[in-house]
Amino acid sequence: MRITCIGIDSASLYLGIRLKRNDPSHVVRYLEDAAAAAVPRIPAALVCNPLKPRWQLEDAQAQAVLDQELVCFDRVAVKADDQQFQTQGLPFASIDSAVLRERLEGLARGLGCEFAARPIPVDPVQLRDADLVVVADGPHSRTRDLCGAFQSSLSSSKTRFATFALNKGRDNLAYAFRATQDGIFHCYAVPRGLDGSCLIVEAPADVIRKSGADEAPPLEALSFCRALFPDELEGAAPSEGETGWREFVTVRNRGWHGSNLVILGSAAYTAHFSVGLDLRTWLEDAETLADGVCSGSSLPDALTAYERTRRPKAESLQRAAVASLTWFENVHRYIDKPFAQFVFSLLTNNMRINYPRLAKAAPALTRAVDDVAAGQPPGGKPPSRNRGAVPPMLTPYRLRELVLPNRIALSPMCMYSASDGTVNDFHLVHLGSRAMGGAGLVLTEMTDVLPEGRISLHCAGMYSPEHVAAWERVVKFVHAHSNSKIGIQLAHAGRKGALTRSWEGHRPLKAGEWEIIAPSPLQFAKDRQVPREMTRIDMDKVRDAFVRATQMSDAAGFDMIELHFAHGYLLSSFISPLSNQRHDEYGGSLANRMRFPLEVFTAVRAAWPAGKPISTRISAVDWVEGGTTIEDALEVARMLHDAGNDILAVSTGGVTSAQRPVDGRLYQASFSDQIRNALDIPTMAVGGIVSHGDANTVVAAGRADLCALARGYLVDPYFVRHAAYAQGYDALEWPGPYSRAKEVRMRGA
Repeated sequence: MRITCIGIDSASLYLGIRLKRNDPSHVVRYLEDAAAAAVPRIPAALVCNPLKPRWQLEDAQAQAVLDQELVCFDRVAVKADDQQFQTQGLPFASIDSAVLRERLEGLARGLGCEFAARPIPVDPVQLRDADLVVVADGPHSRTRDLCGAFQSSLSSSKTRFATFALNKGRDNLAYAFRATQDGIFHCYAVPRGLDGSCLIVEAPADVIRKSGADEAPPLEALSFCRALFPDELEGAAPSEGETGWREFVTVRNRGWHGSNLVILGSAAYTAHFSVGLDLRTWLEDAETLADGVCSGSSLPDALTAYERTRRPKAESLQRAAVASLTWFENVHRYIDKPFAQFVFSLLTNNMRINYPRLAKAAPALTRAVDDVAAGQPPGGKPPSRNRGAVPPMLTPYRLRELVLPNRIALSPMCMYSASDGTVNDFHLVHLGSRAMGGAGLVLTEMTDVLPEGRISLHCAGMYSPEHVAAWERVVKFVHAHSNSKIGIQLAHAGRKGALTRSWEGHRPLKAGEWEIIAPSPLQFAKDRQVPREMTRIDMDKVRDAFVRATQMSDAAGFDMIELHFAHGYLLSSFISPLSNQRHDEYGGSLANRMRFPLEVFTAVRAAWPAGKPISTRISAVDWVEGGTTIEDALEVARMLHDAGNDILAVSTGGVTSAQRPVDGRLYQASFSDQIRNALDIPTMAVGGIVSHGDANTVVAAGRADLCALARGYLVDPYFVRHAAYAQGYDALEWPGPYSRAKEVRMRGA
């Protein structure tokens, strides 16, 4: 097979090595023009971390290169002005990426790969003599963008960075932060070999601009940075090819292959250097691609298998990297936290390293953040001999006059099991079991304020007298048999109504269908009913229905209300510009789009007892270009807080069927983090929280005040009790009939 690699990087070189090793008859040639070769590169990269401590390549000679060039260390140091922290027990490894490329090129040449420095054809289709064209010419790939096969998107960071080479080695991963009158600068240092290291200075672009250093040439930039970080930059010089301040670009591609084209390395995706591992994953991609090409499968099948196998890993890495980058872009939100919590937030900012891992590596740090979560000064009075420290997720939390026994909530989930809106024994057992299982807050499923506001014929309601009695039965059980508090989520389905149940496909009803309403006459998805645009009379009816449901909820004894302003239901569809295209005072600007939701909120707040809290759930982003952004969400959160909202449940998406969410474990926690720490308001995190380690991490780092579990609670109704048991915490109160449970020490298989 004839393979042409456009661009030379470690991934494409390793691909050539593996192809030639598998079959020497392969003809592998590399093309790189002078402009691409001159692009500055970050000279050092993290390739192993506490979650991926070992790295074994399939090629023995390439592995020997790694073994020789890898620098392994397990110390992390953090300095913020006059405060310092250091820990051991978190293993990392880094490598000089320029040296790795040089060594891999030597291996490739030795195996017979061909190299040519000449201009790259404008269109790779011109390379007709190649059976496979590998696009590997970097994040700003001209080839990738011209051929159009990959549907690329590039997003620039809000920060800028400068890279410096130091002629002294180091044995740790180090962070330092310096507050200036213009804003906060931070630096990040990793080993680059036995007697060298790499240091990156980074700050938001507007901070660098205010400082006057934005257009400084490399030597002046070095002088500026040395004044900020004199200890860290001792013996530093600008990195080879460095051009001053640069922006980090996150590269994504909707497709990784097309025809005889395939994309590899940083042309395919990038991950911010604070997380690293992208070099490692690129080489692993190359192994998978080489194995597929040499497997005997057809080329289309091999390329499809390559993308199917490797894309999820790349997307997972990018989720972590974007979370970390976002943290550094907004470090001003965290710098004034108690130092222990600041460090904890930094070390867990990629959502991968979590509380249990740090509890082993840095027990003093986790003890300090335990104190912060419990509302005590770090290093305060130690726990009594018979009662261990309270894990952050199990600390109480107060909202107005309501005190929750812990930070875990059962998230609202539609059960589609009511009859004419009336809940029954199913709901009593479903919600009651989670309360007895230790949830601090039990939230009901989406409960609709009008019969025509339901998603399906089987949705719960709060609009008839019999609904009050049915819900009161559930509330009394929760209060009588647990310490849990219970809240009701009130909603109107809007244009997502009149459907079958979820397990029946959410198809439009064939019988019993009712007219649905929305801000604009836009159907949610193809083949769905087109809603009628709401009039002012409709708005009055909906507002009054929410008020009536609020009063009924108080009569039923609920401790809290959550208003559903998320997931594309009626009030959510007013907020998003994708679903609200009105031309009156309820459409257009965000302030106008929020006018009716705020009217409903204000009316509900007035009807709800002053001592009882209200939560509002929003979709922070729509996951579609042109939809709601995190900047919009910050303003929505501010408006709701000013109107009297007590805690914001931060979700995402659901507004349009065209959404393309980036999901996964803890995938929405970053949005809660941004809102909570930008506005200093309480938030509830939802989405992909699947362990007590996740919950403790979110609370300890200050990313949210409460954690709401949905599908995880379907799996384990006793999640909180099992989490307490797993953490050796035995002070969680049990219902009287279950009190002997404390005497049991369960064993594994």
